[in-house]
Order: sequence, then structure tokens, then C-alpha cells
Amino acid sequence: MATTSDSTKAAPSSVAARIQFVDVGGERIAYKTVGEGKPIIFLHRFRGTLDDWDPAFVDGVAKKYRVIMFDQPGVGRSSGSVSTSVTKWADQAATFARALGIGRAVYLSWSMGGAVAQILGIRHADEVERLVMLATGPSQNPDSAAGDPEFGRRARKPIYEVDDYEFLFFYKSPAARAACLSYLQRVAQIEDKDVPVTPDGYQNMSIAMADFKANKEQNYFEQLKAIECPTLIGNGKFDPSYPLMNSLVLEREIPNAKLIVYPDSGHGFLFQYHDQFVPELLAFLEG
Repeated sequence: MATTSDSTKAAPSSVAARIQFVDVGGERIAYKTVGEGKPIIFLHRFRGTLDDWDPAFVDGVAKKYRVIMFDQPGVGRSSGSVSTSVTKWADQAATFARALGIGRAVYLSWSMGGAVAQILGIRHADEVERLVMLATGPSQNPDSAAGDPEFGRRARKPIYEVDDYEFLFFYKSPAARAACLSYLQRVAQIEDKDVPVTPDGYQNMSIAMADFKANKEQNYFEQLKAIECPTLIGNGKFDPSYPLMNSLVLEREIPNAKLIVYPDSGHGFLFQYHDQFVPELLAFLEG
């Protein structure tokens, strides 16, 4: 049951979208909705909040779909605490969708959200229409490619400077750096601001992701072939967090998967190349 009277109202643009709330299992979950049509639910990166989705990317997708962005429990303006289980994150995402009256949706994941998407495709297959996994990778396997340790160090800094955004999400070329500045300018225009993830919150995220990658809860890598829905995998050629080999492994293991790779880009390729990637994404969703 929603806690606001306009909880299903969609905004015309992500810059103007207001934060709404819905009760999910006793927690007050913050979310935004942009556009009309079939639902596509976004699953965020490490430390990501509603303020980090690029308005240019969101609005491009929202021309055809109802984009729903949300903060999991303990993140941003959502109540509760961040679970140390990625399996629970996936269950929470499915429960959130049901709370909005959505029985089946496309799930678009970025980075850490890709782990959630994989588990949704395995545990909640009947509620998943299609999956989009961007700049992410599977759990530990013989072909795993480790990320740059510098990425992990910078990702945990209390406050990101411009050069941190460049390293974490873009690339070192002049064009990529210019794209980073454009992205920061766009997200700065978001009107209804979220709040940052707390240190305790991202510590729990780190624990959960370490367990996922080590197959501690269960071996999800061995279950990837059970994902039957059409799946789009995308990455930047120079992703320092999830090197490209991880995307190739996902494409190999998921039966109905397609891979797109963008040049001169890294972990945030979807924002750097939003004008090119959005049409490819929509073509996949409508195919």
C-alpha cells in the first residue's frame, strides 16, 4: 500500500520527478517514476541513489517505457538498513515491484545491481520479462577478471571529487572527461534531491557483494544457464571495476544473451554514450 496519494504518478522528466514512497514489508521505500508504458525497474550501483541516474539516459528510456528508480532499504530516503545478502536485495526488489502492482517487469541493472538482476532471473523468473546488465559481472568462476584495486579504494571515499568520477565511471581520454563533466552538470539539475548512502550502508553493501562474488550464499554462477529471458549485456571497453572479460562470461553463460561494447569508455558507458546506447536498448526491449 502506497503512503502517498500520488504514488503511481509519473513525471514528464527525471529532473522534475518527485520522490514518492510506498510501504514494502514495513519499510518506507523511496522511488521516482518517469514516463508511461510498460515498467522498467532500475537497479543501482554501489552507493548509488536516486540522484545518480543520468537524466539524459532516464528520459531517453522514458520516451517508451515507465522508468522506475528506487532506493533499497537503508539507502537514500528509504527506511530500514542495508542487508548483507544480495539474495535478499533481489527478493526486496521483487517485493517492491509487487507493492506497486507490477506483476512482471524489465529490470535494468548497473554494476552492483547486476548481481541483483542475475538472482532475479534465477529466483523470480516468472516476474522478469527481460534483463539488462550493464558494467557488471558474474560471481567467482574460472574466467573471472579482477577489477583495479584503485577502483575499490576510490569507490569508498567519503566524498567523490571530479577526478574520482572520471576514474570510476568514465575514461581518461579528453572526450571521456568532457562526458564526465556533462554528466555531473545533468545530475546537478535534479530538483528533488536524495541523501547519500551512509558509511554503515556501504559497508554492508561491501560485505554482501564480497559474499556474492565468493559464492558464499550459493553458487549463482552455476545457475546462470537457468536464466531464460532475453538478456542484454553492455560494458565499456576499459571498465576498471568489471573488466570486459566478465561481460563475455555473462554472455556465454546466459543462453539468450546479447553483448554490446562501447569504445573509449569505462564503468559509466551508459551515460557517456546515452545518445547511442538508448536506441540500442529500446531496440532490444522492443525486439
